[in-house]
Amino acid sequence: MTGTAGFLSRLRDVLRRSLAARLLTIALISIVGLVVGGAVAYDQFNRKMQVLLIDPELSAVANNLIGNAIPGPDGRITLRDIPYDPRYAQLLSGRYFQIARIQTDGALDVQVISPSLYDVTIDLSPDLASRLSAPDDPSRAEFFNVPGPDREPLRAIARVQQIPDLEGRYLFIVGVEPKTILAPAANLVGLAFAVFVAFCALMVALASALQVRIGLAPLSDLRRDIASVRRGDRERLAGAYPAELEPVAEELNALVDHNREVVERARRHVGNLAHALKTPIAVLKNATAAGDGDDAVLKQSIEEMEGFVERQLRRARVAARAEANAGAQAPTIAYRTPVRRNLEDLVFMMEQKYDPQKAIDISLEAESEVTFRGEREDLLEMAANLIDNACKYGNSVVRVKLERADATSFDIVVEDDGPGLSDADLARAMARGARLDEAAPGQGLGLSILKETVELYAGALAFERSALGGLKARLRLPATD
Repeated sequence: MTGTAGFLSRLRDVLRRSLAARLLTIALISIVGLVVGGAVAYDQFNRKMQVLLIDPELSAVANNLIGNAIPGPDGRITLRDIPYDPRYAQLLSGRYFQIARIQTDGALDVQVISPSLYDVTIDLSPDLASRLSAPDDPSRAEFFNVPGPDREPLRAIARVQQIPDLEGRYLFIVGVEPKTILAPAANLVGLAFAVFVAFCALMVALASALQVRIGLAPLSDLRRDIASVRRGDRERLAGAYPAELEPVAEELNALVDHNREVVERARRHVGNLAHALKTPIAVLKNATAAGDGDDAVLKQSIEEMEGFVERQLRRARVAARAEANAGAQAPTIAYRTPVRRNLEDLVFMMEQKYDPQKAIDISLEAESEVTFRGEREDLLEMAANLIDNACKYGNSVVRVKLERADATSFDIVVEDDGPGLSDADLARAMARGARLDEAAPGQGLGLSILKETVELYAGALAFERSALGGLKARLRLPATD
């Protein structure tokens, strides 16, 4: 049992790893099915041939015996003539008959046998003898199979009949060994079946080999084209692939485009970092060159440099996580983060942060639990950015709602009762690199990093006026199934 389980386990591993092995296994199963089907068909053919060729002869001989049965001199049944076929007179020829009187107790008294039986009778089991000799329609004939006198299978017919001038009922049995009639045809048909099954098995094997050789060839082409993209010989997959592989090629092209976009974004971030550092560095150089550097100026410049560097590093971490775990259409597919639980933690943290500063009521409404298709740190960063700004600029009320948008996404809605934004500010909020409180230090709403993180997750961020009077932010992110 252990050996069988080990073999099946290895077979499953092979089938899981190889398409060719699957096709060849299907071919092997088909061949075995053909062989079994051929054997069954051959057996059914023999049975049908018995019905067509042997049963009519048995019926004819039984009728002949009944028609020739007469009373003998000793009061027992006898025959005027035996059947015309001389094989009924030839010893163990494969054609036999016998006539037995059915006694009142059901026993059979064999009174006539064919010369081919010589001194033996057709052996009937007690159950079979009882069934054949039971009172029934005299015209009914019953066909059955029993061992013959030479232990070869015998096809036989039984008829119960009353003979004029004779008392009682008589059981007429005629038997023929099927091999004497069917052997020549069976050998020929068996050979034909064998050739046909072998031909079909060969065709299945050839078809499977062609499937492995030709049907799987596009996979080799796809692998070769992917290697060309990886080496830089081409930018995208552009081959003419079968319809079954076309979606795979499209997804791979989307992944290549996404990778190119990530690289371009990284280059742009580096350029932004270099450009942002030029001015504070120039101030530091000038202050150092003048020899009368103002500590406040130096401190502010250094803090700005540190802020820009931290922003760019955070962007790089988010991009790296998204790039490592998914393609453009399904970011961070390997991660599943419960949303409601983390929003509750954020609300609690914000309450602890802002309670000493001002009385603010932060409420959370969640229709049901949903799961974010991404990392927990990114979810907390995006949601915390919106909730923190709502608490910062709201007067006394902040509402956080978790809503299911559709089967593949959900919304986090954050509203406050603060001053809100004008139409012009709302338009600027959605622009790239927006900052809405230029007078205050820091990054304001932090929209630059927030919107880039949302884009990496193929999400959406929108701002509008809230019914509370302040700002309403709607963050849409991908959900798991």
